[in-house]
Amino acid sequence: FLSSSLNIQVSLFFSKSILFYQMSQISVNIEEVDICKCGYYCRLKTSRTPLNPGRRFFGCKSSKENGGCGYFRWIDPSLENVDESSSMNRLIDGQNPIDRLKRKVKELEEEKDSLKFQLNESEVKLMVLNKKLKEVKLQRDWENVKFNRVVIVFLCLLTIKWFFDIL
Repeated sequence: FLSSSLNIQVSLFFSKSILFYQMSQISVNIEEVDICKCGYYCRLKTSRTPLNPGRRFFGCKSSKENGGCGYFRWIDPSLENVDESSSMNRLIDGQNPIDRLKRKVKELEEEKDSLKFQLNESEVKLMVLNKKLKEVKLQRDWENVKFNRVVIVFLCLLTIKWFFDIL
């Protein structure tokens, strides 16, 4: 849903150590995959700062505070043409992908809670129906026992009558 909601076509692929990244009308061709001073492949991240909202960059997978090397390189061109207020408005209005994803996660959690509630209700109904089924089976079995008693009594009477008719 991300690409449809953002009208972004994203394709990532490796070919002879060339990473090609395409987003909207902007294409960036990176001749080498970035490796930071820690020796790890850099992660593609998205800026959420007021000066560079939504601008992508490669950075060390660990922050400097967590012992990372602090490697950093912009992927997207500078947003000098975009005025800061419109960039911030996009972030404030929830038009950035992170806010949309957070809303989607919240919606999915609410749906999950609703489904859990429905599941619990269904389990309670199932328990009630199983109890009624047992009661109906017991009633049916009792009716069969009563019928069998009547048949036995009838057969006993027939046997007695037959015995006395012979005498």
